[in-house]
Amino acid sequence: MFKLEQKLSPDAFINTFFEVNKNDHQRPPHPWDALFRAGKCTREQLQGWAKERYYFTKQVPIKEYSILYNCPHTDVRRMWLPKAIEEEGEDLIGKPGKPHPEYWLDVCEGLGMNRDFVKNSEPLFGVKFAVDSFANAAFGTSWLLGVAVSEGDDTARAMTRDLDVFRTQYKWVPEDALEFYRLHAGVDVEHGAIRKDILRKYATTKELQEECINAQIMKNNMRRVMADCIYMTYVVQGMNWESASAAA
Repeated sequence: MFKLEQKLSPDAFINTFFEVNKNDHQRPPHPWDALFRAGKCTREQLQGWAKERYYFTKQVPIKEYSILYNCPHTDVRRMWLPKAIEEEGEDLIGKPGKPHPEYWLDVCEGLGMNRDFVKNSEPLFGVKFAVDSFANAAFGTSWLLGVAVSEGDDTARAMTRDLDVFRTQYKWVPEDALEFYRLHAGVDVEHGAIRKDILRKYATTKELQEECINAQIMKNNMRRVMADCIYMTYVVQGMNWESASAAA
């Protein structure tokens, strides 16, 4: 649990928020990430990972609207609404963008999976537990913590890196299945700037600043728990995505 000695100024808080997050990432890659980035995942392992990742992706729009529902500040709601609409699908406002979970289902199809099966499948218990803790940050805890765990520059960089991994290590995946990565490599930079402005303005006490920093660490740990479950199920145990879904 991260603790501050005292309340920080807005700029010092933002610097600390990102520095703690950066330091939390200074550890060897998770075995799943190392396997993926080295191009050593089998098709079946990638399919299992994508099926589990879908549960996370479909919770993101729910989290965004939980922020809007729970936030009492008009300026925040107006800043956050375009992000929520984008995640839910900009076809709602006459633009071509579709819901972001649908873009992830494109990834699943590109990996050779049945779209409807993935959409209706249950995640591994550990994945569900980890993702629900992330989604509940905005719904059951605080709208501000929901902002703290949202996407930013680090997510955009990860999307760019993973897109390159697919293009160089898994060339059999169709390019048109990877729009999810191209999209987030761009929009998450903008989303991160909005998050930064909101945190700077509304994390106004030592307690709130600590909670926001610890929420970000929780999000990192959520991803590690997901990776633990995926690695154990699809690499160590060698299950495929259909048998894992039947066991969930």
